[in-house]
Amino acid sequence: MSAIWLTWEIQRRNRSLARAVGARLHELNLAGGRVSRYLRLIPRTFAIVRREQPRVIYYQNPSIVLAALLASMKFLRLTRARLVGDFHNAGVNPPAARWLVPWIVRRTDLVIVSNRNLEKPIESFGGRAMSIPDPIPSFDVEAPSMDAGSFEVLFICSWASDEPIVEVFNAALIVAERAPGIVFAITGRPKLERVGWMDPVPANVCLTGFLSEHDFERRLLGASVVLDLTTRDDCMVCGAYEATSAGVPMVLSDNAPTRAYFRKGALFTDNSAASIAQEILNAHAHHAELKRDVMDLKGELIIEEKSRLAELAARVA
Repeated sequence: MSAIWLTWEIQRRNRSLARAVGARLHELNLAGGRVSRYLRLIPRTFAIVRREQPRVIYYQNPSIVLAALLASMKFLRLTRARLVGDFHNAGVNPPAARWLVPWIVRRTDLVIVSNRNLEKPIESFGGRAMSIPDPIPSFDVEAPSMDAGSFEVLFICSWASDEPIVEVFNAALIVAERAPGIVFAITGRPKLERVGWMDPVPANVCLTGFLSEHDFERRLLGASVVLDLTTRDDCMVCGAYEATSAGVPMVLSDNAPTRAYFRKGALFTDNSAASIAQEILNAHAHHAELKRDVMDLKGELIIEEKSRLAELAARVA
């Protein structure tokens, strides 16, 4: 069965799932303004579909424009391919054009979501849904050598509106008073003013700036704890899968799907500064136990992943 995977951004989930289902990945990630990008992305996407004539098209939503384009091609019978949409939280509940989602869903043969809570709205639109968490990734880089006694909290951050960044800075100040040896590293291009942080960056915080994939993976493998947070309901963050693969304990936002899936090796916070600080201190105090637990979790999730992917293959066939 010929299959392609279309996405208009670069994300690890696209790569790992495309590899898992045997689909040829097309990452169309272009620079420029929104309108300029769409004017180039739409004809390129159309050309790929017409050239390859796949039997199955997997696509990522967001972009809702990509989703609407492929649903329109299906509706107009410009492709006979089965459509499988990988809907992220912002694809199920987009900030704009939400009225389009039910129409897209009804023209997509199967919608993949990251957890069962997101299946319900898809089914309410008349669609077929299946939850597929991110595959556990693998890394080709070697872990860096770390100084004995060092303890780094890696906050995987894109400086997006759903990340409680100010609360993390305040948590770092709390931790500095109680455990001065704990340091924080925050990834991504800093946007301090945009998130509302006007004070000096705490002395125990390092802003890494943008990291290449290689440098990010080395930083991840050398971390003592991964901190990955979101204020979105039912959102399972990519950094949790990455931390599980790396065998690094996690502090994650406390929502039901995340707590159920990352059931070992993780601590959970309500995203307040006091709670984040306390869970970092708890992770420091119980680090060895959490590391054992996260490795147990990794083995369990890999087994579950194989079962889900086999079910997906059966449903798409």
